[in-house]
Amino acid sequence: MTTHARTLGVGYLILPSAVVESACSGVGGLDRFLSQDEKAARRRFHNVADRQDYGASHVLLRLLAAHQLGLDPLAAPALNITRRCPGCGSTDHGRTVLPGMSLSLSRSHGMVMAAVGPASASVGADVERVPPELFDGFDNYVLDPRATAIMDKSDVPSRMRQWVAKEAVLKAAGLGLSIPPSAVSLVSGEDRSDALRAVFPLQPLVHGLTVYPVPVTSTHVAAVSARGCGLPAVRGLTEVLPPAPYLRHRAPALP
Repeated sequence: MTTHARTLGVGYLILPSAVVESACSGVGGLDRFLSQDEKAARRRFHNVADRQDYGASHVLLRLLAAHQLGLDPLAAPALNITRRCPGCGSTDHGRTVLPGMSLSLSRSHGMVMAAVGPASASVGADVERVPPELFDGFDNYVLDPRATAIMDKSDVPSRMRQWVAKEAVLKAAGLGLSIPPSAVSLVSGEDRSDALRAVFPLQPLVHGLTVYPVPVTSTHVAAVSARGCGLPAVRGLTEVLPPAPYLRHRAPALP
């Protein structure tokens, strides 16, 4: 399938996985929008919650990508979404890609997230549940020395916001946690007060990426990183998933 993204900038969706599953229940369920490989991978999860999170996050990603391309939602399962590592060239890990686009997805304890944009945007998204307390060594692993010095050690949500921002940046770069988050500094961006810019001159794939905190529930924190596209726009589930009567008219239910 040849794909050419519409000029929609970077869009994202973040929702409880149960909401995504419920929305899909009247149109064939989550599996209707997954590839064959994803359906097989979903079945391998023994934990029901993990299986739901996996399916919902990949459904969001495919529906958002189809929306960005101006395609029917029923085209979502056929999109040629793969992975590629910019560092080593492997297709077993690295950034989630689709020709002409940049994609990212994340899931954490009942919350799922996806973000899409043009290939030049280098999109990265991350959502995490805020734990009651952080693991030993969190600050050394995640925070740079300046952040360590100024942040309140009892403020778990703020420190977790550093975590999701840095992981979104490293996902956008396609490098993931092959680079320790503490190697990346975050400074205030120029386009809005809560935007942050990644500083890591030794790694040009990371250096200069912008990351935006995005609103979510009180139990989770999330961020979207992108290069040169401005503030990501939140999409609505109804934008990317037409109502059940439409889909029933367009195609028969999948087995």
